[in-house]
Amino acid sequence: MVVCLAAVLAACGGGDDAGDGGDTGNGGTGSRVHRYVELATASTAANFQAQLNVQGALGYRYVGLPGYGGASRSLFVNDASVAYTYEVLVSPTTATAFVAQVTAQGVRGFRLASYDDRGVVYRKVTNSTETFTYEAVDSVPHGGLPSGTYVATVNARGAAGWRLHSELVMGGVYFDLYEKSSTPATYAVRVEEVAATESSQMARFDVNGQAGYRMRGIHVFADGNLWVFEASTTAANAKATFRYFAYPLVTSAAELVTQANTQGASGRGLEGQLNLPGGVARDLYFLATDCSGVLCDVRGPSGQ
Repeated sequence: MVVCLAAVLAACGGGDDAGDGGDTGNGGTGSRVHRYVELATASTAANFQAQLNVQGALGYRYVGLPGYGGASRSLFVNDASVAYTYEVLVSPTTATAFVAQVTAQGVRGFRLASYDDRGVVYRKVTNSTETFTYEAVDSVPHGGLPSGTYVATVNARGAAGWRLHSELVMGGVYFDLYEKSSTPATYAVRVEEVAATESSQMARFDVNGQAGYRMRGIHVFADGNLWVFEASTTAANAKATFRYFAYPLVTSAAELVTQANTQGASGRGLEGQLNLPGGVARDLYFLATDCSGVLCDVRGPSGQ
């Protein structure tokens, strides 16, 4: 399984809202605290599921596998007053079987969280009654879609409550996977060109963030590489904003946790490692304010 959305983030997830992102009034901190831990990577699906559920019972959500020095570690975040239950299933080999699997899991309240060579990871907020519906829409090879068509299609579906989860190819079949929660919400996207410098790009992130649009990543379109930004158009998020902060890359998972916990204490969530204009790589953090729902969370390895 290959994710076709051009992800520039090493750890981009969420979807399990803890409520208001908050703002303490100083413009740089928020009321939602993010706490991180890093653990040894589980090598088998069974061990991985066991690790996920131990951490999930403690309120820690799986973020991803940051790699340093040729080795990776499992990164988890605790940023909500909930517990999680996980299942790791065998990866289907066809698009049809994959959609059938995610659909069956969604009915049970398990949301598609990530996928790697150990299997497909599903996450449920323990004791939650929320369910998820999935739908696959035929697509084209990566880079073959004009940006205008992408925006029009994603926004039309977003207005009907369907959020673009991921763009996938399986068995030579290209498709977009959309997700709808039983909790009503609507979404919109916009695109714009890459800025010329690091400072101007960070400024553009903040301009879009002030309009309620969170950076989703760079997408390769037929008309060029463009940034995609995503907003919740639900009434509850009418005042939602996002701010961004960039820091020099750390060199180990332990250093990342130290850095992320320092930022997390101020309400800043880890967005991931980002290559900014000029070839500069940074660890990027975001601050969500007046925000509720999937777009306010620290994201996992598939952006969820």
